[in-house]
Amino acid sequence: MVIQSNEKGNKKYYNEIMYIASNYYIFKKRPKTRVHSLLNLFIIYMILFIVLFVICLIFPPFLLFASMALVLFAMYVYLFFETRYRLNEYLKNDNSEIVVDEDGIESRYPGKVSAKLYWDSIEHIIINQNSISVLPYNFSSIIIFMEVHSKDELLKALKKYDKLSLVVDNSKK
Repeated sequence: MVIQSNEKGNKKYYNEIMYIASNYYIFKKRPKTRVHSLLNLFIIYMILFIVLFVICLIFPPFLLFASMALVLFAMYVYLFFETRYRLNEYLKNDNSEIVVDEDGIESRYPGKVSAKLYWDSIEHIIINQNSISVLPYNFSSIIIFMEVHSKDELLKALKKYDKLSLVVDNSKK
């Protein structure tokens, strides 16, 4: 079964998959984890480090902590801008095709690249609010993402190949 994915320009979708990709270990251990906005998370951390920096400046014995807070703040500012850049680059990507067959799930970008996960290498298929993530057992494998609009088609294909046990539905969180 071929599923057309129309993710081009969908900012919420790409923001969600960036959070999942950057927190891959968490989702492998606890697939029911709620997805947050990675950009909002960076902003919250930056505000916390600024508050920590100011508090440490007020109390002179904590000057060492102030310098650590400043370094962490600078790191999160860099990560924030790097993430914004990646998000803008992802928004330029073309739409993909997802192929679900008796061997596994394959993601294709016509004329560019193709990646396939075989059924025995898939640990979870997590359905979130804006995306569906296919997580492999092995960390060296890739994660396959698709838009949540493909949910019904994917579930129908998974039922056909008796793989519904892999699905974790977080779409209501």
